[in-house]
Amino acid sequence: TSPERITVPVIQAEANAEIRRVLLDRYGWDRYVVDSGAQVVHADDYGTLYRAALPNDEDICMVAVRNKTADADGSCKPYLIPVRPTCQTAHEAVASSFGLTADQYHPDQET
Repeated sequence: TSPERITVPVIQAEANAEIRRVLLDRYGWDRYVVDSGAQVVHADDYGTLYRAALPNDEDICMVAVRNKTADADGSCKPYLIPVRPTCQTAHEAVASSFGLTADQYHPDQET
């Protein structure tokens, strides 16, 4: 009822997994990755893979990428995409977001 009171320590201290997921939804998964001090697992030309520990739960993994199509002002918007905690490289993480393996994902052109 008070989303402004949700903090990283509150989320990490919540023992109930369902409540923890609701807290994360309201706080923002990408915001949690940034605010929790997530570790860079791997970086390459495909993006940067982050892993944030979540006590009593599986790690949260997200890959940071940039939109390859520039906005009207010429900027390319960054995005954090949630990926499986088993991803080990940014390439693998981006590929998995398309349902592919890293061996299968080698786009000729990105938009």
